[in-house]
Amino acid sequence: MAEVSLRKLRKTYGAVVAVEGVDLEIAKGELIVLLGPSGCGKSTTLRMVAGLETISAGELHIGGRNVTTLEPKDRDIAMVFQNYALYPHKTIRGNMSFGLKMRGMKGGEISRRVDAAAEMLDITHLLNRKPGQLSGGQMQRVALGRALVRDPAVFLLDEPLSNLDAKLRSRMREEIALLQRRIGKAMLYVTHDQTEAMTLADRIVIMRDGHVQQIGSPLEVYDRPANAFVAGFIGSPEMNLVEADLKNGFLSLSADVSIPAGSDAGEREVIAGIRPEAITISDEGPEFAVRGIEQLGSQTLFIGETAGHRLRVMTQRRDDIKVGESVHLALPAAAIHLFDRASGERLEMPGGAA
Repeated sequence: MAEVSLRKLRKTYGAVVAVEGVDLEIAKGELIVLLGPSGCGKSTTLRMVAGLETISAGELHIGGRNVTTLEPKDRDIAMVFQNYALYPHKTIRGNMSFGLKMRGMKGGEISRRVDAAAEMLDITHLLNRKPGQLSGGQMQRVALGRALVRDPAVFLLDEPLSNLDAKLRSRMREEIALLQRRIGKAMLYVTHDQTEAMTLADRIVIMRDGHVQQIGSPLEVYDRPANAFVAGFIGSPEMNLVEADLKNGFLSLSADVSIPAGSDAGEREVIAGIRPEAITISDEGPEFAVRGIEQLGSQTLFIGETAGHRLRVMTQRRDDIKVGESVHLALPAAAIHLFDRASGERLEMPGGAA
């Protein structure tokens, strides 16, 4: 049985539909990431699970109970917010224990839980300090600890790392992943950062305009995006997407540039996608005019044009190519994704990207 079950959840604000028909099953011990651009409905979905937003239609089940209309305190959940929401006048121990005291838990059990969570998060030495004496990373650990002492069935995290700098975000991602494996509870995690999603999630739920676009493991959504939106959203740098014509086994990017498409499906207008790292610089092939170069240390990102289309090409470090020069590209048919130009949906074509 799923630990959390979202059954056709819908949220409306008057005539505005914020979330439409979300179906999702979350198993115990599974970390699910809701991912998408601002305004896609991911935080609204999380807030419906938390009970901070009423559910307009559909049902929510946690631990086998229908909690659709229950108050947040009755749902057996704990939430970690984007802002740490710590009481500045209380010590860290006081912040972590406050919710348990409000629930009438006895002092001995409170101390046991706080000490255990503090040890797990390596903040035991901070328990007698106040939030103003802590760094951002330390305060985020305290916020996690405050949720951890609740021992809920489900943890809800709403962009918990967005206030941290890049180095701290990377470290906290590692710590959250380790914490998840240790506690074995269901987690629903909201972010707009695909790096967080790809590195943390067991499965990613990609949303757009209130609708779920695809649900799958990080590599599933990377390797087989369900539509052109997912293809362009997942990946850094993003997938190259260009309009093309499929004609009798060849993909025509322009009147002069066609490449084998591995299909004899006749004529069709498509969007062709290929990831920058799948393109290689070659001795022959379509000509690529280099317009910009980003040196990333061990890799080089080239930005330029082929057959009138803007492309990104990611290679191992190259110091020998300059802006303004032209090179040739190899565009392997096996790495090309095809999407219907009208609907954006993925086309299954023999010989295309697996």
